[in-house]
Amino acid sequence: MTRPTDTEVVALQRSPAPIDRASLDRRFTRSVRDNVVAECLIQGVRLCAMVVLARVLGAAEFGVFRVLMVVGMFSITALEPGLAEALVQRKNLSVEHESTAWFVIVVLGLGGVCILYGGAWIIARLMLMPRLTSGVRLICLPIFLDCLAVTSNAHLQRELRFGILAAAEVAAEVAFMVTGLALAWSSLASSSLMAALAARMTIRALILLIAAPRLPRAWPTFAAMRDLRRFAATVWAGSMLSVVSGNADYILVGRLLGASALGFYMLAWDLLRFVPDRLYKVAGRVAFPAFCLLQDDDAELGRGYRNFVEYIGKVVLPVAACAAVAAPELIGTVYGARWLPAAAPLRLLSIGLALVGLRTGIGAVYYAKGRPTIDIYLHSARLFMIIVAVCSMSATGLMGISAAMSGVEGLISIAGLLIAAALVKLSPGTLIAAATPGLRLAAACAFATGAGKLIGALCGVTGPLVLAFIVLPPAAIFVWLEGQTLVSILAGAFDFNRLPGTQLSRS
Repeated sequence: MTRPTDTEVVALQRSPAPIDRASLDRRFTRSVRDNVVAECLIQGVRLCAMVVLARVLGAAEFGVFRVLMVVGMFSITALEPGLAEALVQRKNLSVEHESTAWFVIVVLGLGGVCILYGGAWIIARLMLMPRLTSGVRLICLPIFLDCLAVTSNAHLQRELRFGILAAAEVAAEVAFMVTGLALAWSSLASSSLMAALAARMTIRALILLIAAPRLPRAWPTFAAMRDLRRFAATVWAGSMLSVVSGNADYILVGRLLGASALGFYMLAWDLLRFVPDRLYKVAGRVAFPAFCLLQDDDAELGRGYRNFVEYIGKVVLPVAACAAVAAPELIGTVYGARWLPAAAPLRLLSIGLALVGLRTGIGAVYYAKGRPTIDIYLHSARLFMIIVAVCSMSATGLMGISAAMSGVEGLISIAGLLIAAALVKLSPGTLIAAATPGLRLAAACAFATGAGKLIGALCGVTGPLVLAFIVLPPAAIFVWLEGQTLVSILAGAFDFNRLPGTQLSRS
């Protein structure tokens, strides 16, 4: 393997010249636009697939599927020790840095999947879910492919080329749908969700590898590893704790209450997390590399983060409020009457998970400011609180656990938001002022949803038409109050000669 030329090294380095704010805003908006288009396609495909699968399969199959997703997320995080984030965050990136990261991740990935394959039966026995053995072994190869694609992913993020990332995720979701639906009516129906997950992971990794091949062009060096080690190790520890704390309640509910109870809990949680998760993919992950470019300018970063919270709040808070008001109608109409036990947990979780949505951008601030250790403290506290909350409330069933989890998520979210604000020198009052428009909008939309439910009930409306009565009134209120903002966002996303109202910083 030959040593890279000086030209190749310079090509990988980020210019030390001052950042062109107008160019950055346009690149940010373009990336958000690509993610929005992709998410619309992804969620359209996913909704169709999951609604059909939920009516064909039972809650137990979804419970096993959730545990397998946790195993996959934990494995990927463990085998990719923060190096992707380190490659994105680093100001001056050399070929040695990228090549060293590739070698480390590939070696860890190969060893890790071999251990996972051999230990699959242990995971199944611990969770009292025998079908997990075949599921865990099924995702071993996709996990290794994901490891191979880490440097490709980091390169695309660093260059704000989120169009390719978005296309990969759309294709992956189509693979999930095709695989899941093809197996749902076969003799392998009980394994359809597990096979679909493996297909999703495989297709995404392969597309990234083909679209942005980043094979090593130098041998790994200790100097490059030292440069990346501190930041990567801290990010890795925080990410591991994030995965564990973010899924500990699933594992505990599944272990203590069984796969069916976990299926209902999963549905309630996922419906509430639907919008925050989409916002993270649309804007949150773009904020990380964009905020990194502003990491030395607290004034600009502070303004960008304040605007980010404001716009996120205007979406997350109204959706959470409306979902809480219309939980039974939403679940019963979309997924069927068998899933109605998820309605009460959804309502209890709505307050805490609304605040989870507001904390979408805090990780981007922590990493941009070189303070990933904050994630470790937050997720350690969250994990401890979750274990105490779920174990102490398990005797009360899903209702008690959901109420306790709402409190945990709310407290952690408030703490995380205040810390992020302090890092960019924003006062708590400024942060509250940023979230206030979203709170007002949430109250108006919740009232409209309740009014629509009442009118529908008085008119004797049943079946899918119920959705029109609970969705259209709050949608009309939202457009009426935020129409100008929506126009500004669309203008910025599809006309690069003007800057959107949601740009990173305002003058």
